Amino acid sequence: MIRQITLGVDMRYILGTFLLMSSINIFAMHHASNEMLMPVAKPGQVIVTYKGECPSGKVDESIEMVKKIIAYERANSPVSYSSSPGVWSDGTIGAVDLHDSIEAMEKAFDWQANDKTWSDLYDQVAQKCGTTVEEFAVVNLIAR
Repeated sequence: MIRQITLGVDMRYILGTFLLMSSINIFAMHHASNEMLMPVAKPGQVIVTYKGECPSGKVDESIEMVKKIIAYERANSPVSYSSSPGVWSDGTIGAVDLHDSIEAMEKAFDWQANDKTWSDLYDQVAQKCGTTVEEFAVVNLIAR
C-alpha cells in the first residue's frame, strides 16, 4: 500500500527554499575550492626544473627511467624533496623538484653528484635520449 503525503503550501515553500539554498551552497563551495589553491612553493623554497631533448619514440621509456631515479632519491637521499617527472609542452622530457631552501637544494645536489647509482641512472636517461646529462637544462627558481 502506497501512502501519499500531502504538503501544505507553507511546507512546499519551505522545502523549495531549502533545496534552492542547498544547490546554491554546493555551487558556491565549488567556486570557493578554486580560491583555496595553495601556492606551488612557499617563500624561500626552491623549484628546480630539468629539461632535455628526447626523441618522441623514447619519451615514455625515458620517463619510466626518471621515475626510477625519483624512487631511488626518496629511498636514499639524506635530504627529502619532492619531484615529479613529465614531458614539457615542446616535447622535451624532464622533472620538477621542490626543495625547502637553497641549502637543502645544495645538499641534495652534492649527494647526487657523489652518489654513483644516482649519477648512473641520470646518465642512462640521457643515453636513452641520445644526449648527455650536460645537455639537460637545469634552472632554479627561488620562491618569494
